[in-house]
Amino acid sequence: MTKYEDVILDSEEQEIEDAVESLSSIPAAEKEALIASLQGASIRRPVTLRMEENDLEAIRRLADREGMPYQTLIGSVVHKYVSGALVDINEVRKVIKIKA
Repeated sequence: MTKYEDVILDSEEQEIEDAVESLSSIPAAEKEALIASLQGASIRRPVTLRMEENDLEAIRRLADREGMPYQTLIGSVVHKYVSGALVDINEVRKVIKIKA
């Protein structure tokens, strides 16, 4: 006999106890996707990217100046591009000159 067998549960506690017994596990990938969606984040996947050595070095220097890993900077730039938030500073300057 365990020390909890003699505990009397109220109706809400019994409902929770019954629900727990009916739970089953889900595949790891589905679990990750569910957790990510609940946290408002997307699942990050590793990718392989080929780029010019000079561009990679420039990105590494920029990332170092910003105090972040270069891969995080690349991911940030890609995210801003696909979400329409990446702005070309030269285009902004043109618009400012036109309005001035």
